[in-house]
Amino acid sequence: VKKNPDVYPTFAEQYTDETVRNNSLIVECGDRSRFIGYDDIYVQEADIYSYSYTTSFDGEGAITSAIDYVVSEELPQIYILEGHGEADLPASFQEQIEKENMETSAISLLTVDAIPEDADCVMIYAPASDISQEEKELLAGYAAEGGKLFVVAGPVQDGILENLYSLLADYGVEANEGIVVEGDREHYSFQGPVALLPDMNSDAITDSLIDENYYPVMSISLGLTVTDNIGGGTVTELLTTSYASYSKLAGYGMTDYEKEDGDIDGPFALAVSIDTIGEGRIVWFTSSY
Repeated sequence: VKKNPDVYPTFAEQYTDETVRNNSLIVECGDRSRFIGYDDIYVQEADIYSYSYTTSFDGEGAITSAIDYVVSEELPQIYILEGHGEADLPASFQEQIEKENMETSAISLLTVDAIPEDADCVMIYAPASDISQEEKELLAGYAAEGGKLFVVAGPVQDGILENLYSLLADYGVEANEGIVVEGDREHYSFQGPVALLPDMNSDAITDSLIDENYYPVMSISLGLTVTDNIGGGTVTELLTTSYASYSKLAGYGMTDYEKEDGDIDGPFALAVSIDTIGEGRIVWFTSSY
């Protein structure tokens, strides 16, 4: 239905507080509605290299997302852990979550006895300090019994997040101290040997990126070593460094990229996916950049 704002000046107010431009859309079904602004259909993005803007058409994506939202009775619930100095989600990531019609809520495991039953996923993003042993046990039980856990946690200024990374140790994945440096020029980007360009291994998560020839850049990463599986799950290495890589134990205190005595030899996994025996899943990235 076309609604002329000159004829119906208050029509859009029941759907949005935003300024409604011509050719904006409203998708409605029952009690649910979603406003799609003209800026959501033709998206402008700044190009930092040419100091200009590029415009792309995302009408199909925006409308598909809106239809999915208004016809879905229950939306996926993501609980985002807080209480450990976690960083805010990047804007582009937050927008993608919203576009996929996933609802997010903050959660502190210090104030609950169990992870909520409606949790489709628990996300941990860039914590600055470690979780407690009690929190670790809650998260481990949740994943082992069918829960989904998504973790983005890189190196921190002091030591290593032992309790958090012990979630991986339960499945034979060891977290190494330090920051990974890549010694193979084809495996790091122009920013330097800590801006890693890992190899992508085939998986449902990575296949579309491989097919489109994307390169993931993992800056300031912690290295994982997959050992003998002792947790009864299945570990898939999603991103891996070259054999020339090593983890500098100096971490954030490093003054150069040269390998020193005590540094740990690669290769390393920078992202893993773990299927637990209880049909749960853990997806883990070791850089928050």
